[in-house]
Amino acid sequence: MKEVINLRQQLLKSFMSLGAMHMLGLTVIMLSSIVLARTLGPEAFGQYAFVMALLTLLALPVAGGVPQLLTREVATCAHAGEWPLYRGVVRAAHFWVMLVSLGVLSLYAIAGPVAGLLPVGGKWALIGIVVVLVPFQGLNAVRNGTVKGLGFPALAEMPTQMIQPLLLLTAVATLAALGWLTAHTALWLQVLAGALTFVVASILFFRIRPQDARACQPAYRTGAWLWALLPFTLISLVGAFSGQIGIVLLGLLGTDEAVAALRVGERGAQLVLLSLTLVNMVISPSIVKTYREGDTHRLQQLSRQSARGAFLLALPIGILLIVLGKPIIKLVFGADYAEISYLPMAILICGYLFHVVLGSAGILLAMCGHERLTLLSQLAGLGTMVILALVLIPALQETGAALASTAGVVVWTILQGYAVSRHLKIRPGIL
Repeated sequence: MKEVINLRQQLLKSFMSLGAMHMLGLTVIMLSSIVLARTLGPEAFGQYAFVMALLTLLALPVAGGVPQLLTREVATCAHAGEWPLYRGVVRAAHFWVMLVSLGVLSLYAIAGPVAGLLPVGGKWALIGIVVVLVPFQGLNAVRNGTVKGLGFPALAEMPTQMIQPLLLLTAVATLAALGWLTAHTALWLQVLAGALTFVVASILFFRIRPQDARACQPAYRTGAWLWALLPFTLISLVGAFSGQIGIVLLGLLGTDEAVAALRVGERGAQLVLLSLTLVNMVISPSIVKTYREGDTHRLQQLSRQSARGAFLLALPIGILLIVLGKPIIKLVFGADYAEISYLPMAILICGYLFHVVLGSAGILLAMCGHERLTLLSQLAGLGTMVILALVLIPALQETGAALASTAGVVVWTILQGYAVSRHLKIRPGIL
């Protein structure tokens, strides 16, 4: 009983630390979006949002499943005191990131400037800026996963969730005040903020390295790690596509204004997911430890309590945004966005609330060695999204994209909940 109370206190402390950090980070990100949306206008802001969504997809082969795999493997090594394997998996992750980054940059250079296979002008001319961020995304992912696996989730998230947004907001606000803020300059500010964030993350990464791991020679299980990395990467790929598919397809099939409308709606709806995101970050190492010990009862408690806490925070935020969404959007982003962004936001909120009800089903599967089931469920959700988006976007624009995204979230949430019940023998969610 005492052990359960200590675990609860430890998780609560980590949750509060992450919660404060993410609330600050989310506030800063929101302020940056407000400055960008108001200064650039719907068309240019839509172009900026489209290119940033593409960056997420371009970085997937590099950063993809690296943080999730490192969190699991590092937590396992730390729990067992296998420091040679710890050094090996961290070195292998660095090598993977640099190798694949070089491949992505080379492919872009060949397809774009050399062969001229990519469209030119408008938003397509901006892609050459954001590809510079790809290796930084990967290296920051290595640092995030390693530090989180060592049991420091707050420190792991601090560079990207607090420091990088603060740097970006400061730079964006300065250029806006000087009248120099454009889509081009905003993207170069992203590159600068990403590089500085890498420096900070590296300092933290080296400072918390376990003393026992510094002197030993690295050991490798390259085949096992690559085999595990594939589903983790595919999970991240599918998850990122699911999160960005509306923006990307709107950029291809719709208007820049529709992209801006959906991005603003997503910014509001993502507040509903914040609590579950924090919970997943906090409980991931504990899931690994509890599952390795074979304690199904404790795993059930961990799942239920974390889901209930996330839902109790998400529900009032969702209700507030649905009831007062239009005046809030008008006040924050401006009158240009109030009408076009409210309905997509409300639709997304409904899907996200349903997702929070079932809690950390995807993380439970991934951390307990069933990452392929997470992948299959997300593939089903992504397929639902793409089919519905292709049908609905031409007629309904941003509303169609929101409907498609919500349907996909519902599909993969149900499938993940079923997989947890069947394979882990626990009930996911708040019940």
